[in-house]
Amino acid sequence: MTEAQAKAAATGKWWTLSPTMRISMGLVSLLIGLLMILDLVLKILPDQRAMTMELREQVSVFLAMDVRRALNENQRDPHLDQRLADMIAQSKDIVSVAIRRDSGAIFAQTPLHAQTWETPPLGASTINAIVVPLNAGALRWGQLEVAFRSPWPATLAGWLKQPTVQLVITLSSASFVAFYLYLRRVLQHLDPSKAIPERVRVAFDTLTEGLLVLDVEGKILMANSAFRTCHPLAEGVLLGRSVNELDWLIKGLREAPDLAPPWTRALSMTEPILGIELDLTQAGGESRRALVNCSAVRDVSGHARGCLVTLADVTALDHANSQLRIAMAELQMLANCDPMTGCFNRRAFFAKSEPMLAHALKTGEPLSCFMTDIDKFKLVNDTHGHAIGDVVIKKVAAILKEAMRPEDVLCRYGGEEFCALMPGLDQDEAGRVADRIRAVLEREVGPSVESVPNMRVTSSFGVAQLGAGQVSTILQLIERADQGLYAAKEAGRNQVQCIDWAGQTH
Repeated sequence: MTEAQAKAAATGKWWTLSPTMRISMGLVSLLIGLLMILDLVLKILPDQRAMTMELREQVSVFLAMDVRRALNENQRDPHLDQRLADMIAQSKDIVSVAIRRDSGAIFAQTPLHAQTWETPPLGASTINAIVVPLNAGALRWGQLEVAFRSPWPATLAGWLKQPTVQLVITLSSASFVAFYLYLRRVLQHLDPSKAIPERVRVAFDTLTEGLLVLDVEGKILMANSAFRTCHPLAEGVLLGRSVNELDWLIKGLREAPDLAPPWTRALSMTEPILGIELDLTQAGGESRRALVNCSAVRDVSGHARGCLVTLADVTALDHANSQLRIAMAELQMLANCDPMTGCFNRRAFFAKSEPMLAHALKTGEPLSCFMTDIDKFKLVNDTHGHAIGDVVIKKVAAILKEAMRPEDVLCRYGGEEFCALMPGLDQDEAGRVADRIRAVLEREVGPSVESVPNMRVTSSFGVAQLGAGQVSTILQLIERADQGLYAAKEAGRNQVQCIDWAGQTH
């Protein structure tokens, strides 16, 4: 949207003129009116009618002198009609010519004289009909009648070519341009602060939000103290400046670059524009953010006369919300996860397992579960202490979490016991995954305890798969996997046992 369009949109009419143009047109009207009054009194403009009348009378007198030479008392010159026709041919303004005797009889005339001649009232000449007396000695012999075309144009283009009209148009155009340029210059130097009463400015300075009052052209009429302190570049003289000249304000708006500024759009809208993000962060400074709200100020006719722009600094609120989000995340972690290992606790595990079970029962996709615990963990605690036992549990948990896919769910089920759900894997695939994890645990957990040389830690696994029509709850699936774990313990530990739905292990 261009600046001219924005101004027009602000008043709700595309043809509305700016105040400067309206004042200039008013001054031009006064100037032309004074010129017309002076012309009536002092006759300062040329009288085109009088000049035309005088010129036509002179032409008619010259024609009468020529005609008088062609007359020979009462004898008719045989070439008189041709001479009259030549007179018409020599002038584009003459329509017809006739010689009339004093008795009223036509002595000679050109064609169409009867149709074009309008006898003037009382015998006096008019601007279109000139009468010149023809005398014979002291007596009147007759008169010469000359019919002229009307000097007044019949079309608009003809009127525009009139000298007086051209003078008025030229004077109006030149004075309008001069007045407009002068007023634009003068209005820029007027004190815009006078547009806002002092008591209103004092009231606005008590607001904690930054406030701008703009006219329809985007010029700043008032900026309160909160706005002047929201940015270092806002401390200078703002009154009378265009808000679009504030680069820090324009560049900080978090909007599409092809959009007009919100205060410009607000002038053409009935609803305010709220919540536009503004970045107030300075180079090398801490992050600061504000919200910009814009609302048009309208008169009783509903036409926009200005715009109110407010800036609400929400930096502290953003910081508080960020801290709250961190605290909520920590609370969520404490509520859902085991604090020592970071694995899900039982409550979160069962909450996440129910949708997985429902999906597996609905689609028939495989869902497998493994249970594992650390072999002879009580002996580790009794021999090396609970601190070493905690180190072992943390290392086991870390290896288990690293082996899980994003869709798997791992839980610390008991002291040294862990449980995992693996959607999409059947019993054999889950068994192979468990066996790989078992090998990694045997290889890495013991050596990770540096304070106990040559320490060996192993784990046993039990694996079970959900079977259609056999299990309806997660607890039943976990119980089957726990049976596999028990079978692995009975078979000598450090191994994986898969239990089928006949209750057999393999």
